[in-house]
Amino acid sequence: MRVALGYFILLFTVLYALTRNHRWALFGMIACDNIRPGDEHIGFGMGSVRFSISYYAVSLGLFLFFYRRYRLTSDRFHWGVLLIFLSVVNSALHAPCYGPAVFQIDNYFKMLMQYYLICAFIRDERESRELFWAIGLSVVTVAIRFCWGKFFGYERNFEGATGDRNEMAMACVMAVPFMAVLGLTTKHIGYRLLAWSTLLPLTLTIGFSLSRGGMLGLIAVGGYVLYRLHHKRWIIVVGIAVALVGVANMPSEIVQRFSTIGTASKKDASAIGRLNAWGAAKNMARDRPLTGVGPGNFLVWFRRYAPDPNDIHVAHSSFYQLLGEQGYPGVAIWIWLVAMSWLVASWVEVRVARLEKGKWTNTRYYLVMVKSSWVGYVLCGAFLSQEDMDFFYHLLAIVSRYAVFTKRREDELRDAQKKALVAQANKPIEVPVVVSQGV
Repeated sequence: MRVALGYFILLFTVLYALTRNHRWALFGMIACDNIRPGDEHIGFGMGSVRFSISYYAVSLGLFLFFYRRYRLTSDRFHWGVLLIFLSVVNSALHAPCYGPAVFQIDNYFKMLMQYYLICAFIRDERESRELFWAIGLSVVTVAIRFCWGKFFGYERNFEGATGDRNEMAMACVMAVPFMAVLGLTTKHIGYRLLAWSTLLPLTLTIGFSLSRGGMLGLIAVGGYVLYRLHHKRWIIVVGIAVALVGVANMPSEIVQRFSTIGTASKKDASAIGRLNAWGAAKNMARDRPLTGVGPGNFLVWFRRYAPDPNDIHVAHSSFYQLLGEQGYPGVAIWIWLVAMSWLVASWVEVRVARLEKGKWTNTRYYLVMVKSSWVGYVLCGAFLSQEDMDFFYHLLAIVSRYAVFTKRREDELRDAQKKALVAQANKPIEVPVVVSQGV
């Protein structure tokens, strides 16, 4: 029955994408990557259905068939994402072990396709809002699954779609500003309540995952959102009140875990292992500066390069993971993408504020949302190997789309001003007629 249900969901989504709304194939891809209904860690009973392969095939077919309609525009992000994919391929060709490298090529190819399909299928702000709901609700689904198992199923081993509680907490941190801003900007009261109600399972998942990076990320993202939305004073009041209530009623297991942040580098085995892994990454880059040891080969060659070869840990850092596996070119491209995503989003926000004459419109809220999610990615990604996280490349695609939307509005305004000037210049000049009256 469960497998039949899985096939029904897949068939419905594919048919709807082909006949009604092409973006459903894109939304299905995003949901699959965040929820992973066929993954062993989820246990939804759909393991025999290869959702991701089907969705990618349908989406790519739609893009190729409607290529003229969904033609891509060229910008700095398009080339940067392509370059980091080529860096992965280059490192894989020089990797000592090809098996893990091929698997990583597949991951980056899916990331590349999602990025380009967002840029192709999302044509205006209304469609981008649909994308935000698809991204946010897919992460919320995992959070609800975690809370159900934690509080009702007495489950202790569920750690998200990838089986890593830190990655699950990071995705929830990045989804928090999405749902908060969607609740703030939607006009329908039912959708507004739905969006804000999802903040509870997201926050609980971050806390009870016992991820210290996730806790720090939630504090940073919440603080940035309150700082940027200071004109909404009621949000600040509600945010501070909720934070005080949460701190006062925080479970002891979360308090104990959070209190170890300051001493983790000296006493915590996981933190000590990360420092050892970072040392291994540095040695890999020194030995193979242009290619690294190859994507997916970090643990394969860990013993050869680690200061303590017996303390084996994953990199737990996007920067050091790229440094060890792809060398200096890969990490340079990734840093460039991370920095440019913030700078371009900020510049687009300035242009939007200029167009709107300082008013807070939905576009400005969405840009603040993206930048808040970026804060969560950068802070949590400093302690996790998430250089290939699809969510980050979704942010890049969203920033790219809003750069295009803003330029379009500026061009329309410029054309309207030119037409007004031409009309004013061609307007006939009325000469007043003076009539003299005789005495």
